[in-house]
Amino acid sequence: MSEDVFRWVITSGVFLAFIAVVVQTALILAVYCMAKVTRDKVLRVVSTVTLVIGTIDHFADENSPKFSQIATHAREGVKSLKEQASRLGEVFKDLTDRLRAKVARIVGAMDQTLRQMHQAGDVVKQTILTPVKQVGGIMHGVRAALSGLSHSRRESADHATQDEEMFLRWH
Repeated sequence: MSEDVFRWVITSGVFLAFIAVVVQTALILAVYCMAKVTRDKVLRVVSTVTLVIGTIDHFADENSPKFSQIATHAREGVKSLKEQASRLGEVFKDLTDRLRAKVARIVGAMDQTLRQMHQAGDVVKQTILTPVKQVGGIMHGVRAALSGLSHSRRESADHATQDEEMFLRWH
């Protein structure tokens, strides 16, 4: 390779290196500007967040006893509700047991009353029907006597036996 070509190659390489350095410098400058803009935005956000955190911290410091007191009252309220619910459950259980016992006694009393009513009905039937049957038998006897007197003839023994059987059936 000749010396002229070598110089041209070196010159081209130096020129390309120069362009690369200029482009790198421009890129670094652009990144720097973007970083500066981003930093400004982040600083604004950080300052706002810092204010919010400070406000929340101040609010928490001021109201921490109140929150603690509210939590304590809430725990006590829940505990009281649990106790009352437990007592209410016991009362309902006791009431249910008592109601079962009362219902069982009522059912037993009703069964006994129905049995007594059936017995009373049987007694009433016997008390009323027995005299009615007896009166019917007497009436039949009176009819037979009147029939015998009115015909004034003697009836056969078969007829008399039939009348007695009818009278005896009524008993």
